[in-house]
Amino acid sequence: MGDQIQRKIDQIKAELHVDFTALALSTISDQTNLRVIRWQYVSGNINQHYRRIRLQVGKGIGGIVWRTGRSYQATHLQSQPEQLIELPITRMEKLETVVAYPVMDIGEVKGVLLVGYREVKEVSNELITAAQVKANELKVYL
Repeated sequence: MGDQIQRKIDQIKAELHVDFTALALSTISDQTNLRVIRWQYVSGNINQHYRRIRLQVGKGIGGIVWRTGRSYQATHLQSQPEQLIELPITRMEKLETVVAYPVMDIGEVKGVLLVGYREVKEVSNELITAAQVKANELKVYL
């Protein structure tokens, strides 16, 4: 199933013409038996630092979307030092513009889809709608 998800993430990146796409999922840690949320599938990454990010519910892009079940969007991120501290994925991947959507199933967040650009772009209604559609398509894999 992991290969299918990775192919879908690669496909989303190509179809939306974005620089970066990621899917955050939660797992139960073998060591602590606690839920851990991580960016597990990515496409267009410039390094492997995303693997070290452990999301907390309510913090960072993935955590905010996970807690609220609502979309998140931001632009001009590299010129906002406070945002770079709060949103490590944007700092590590040098993202300027992002849109994130929850992957929902029966009212429960199952994952978070993040798409982004490494240059400042206007967040268009088309991108927002497309990200929502792609997030909905991902739920069959989760």
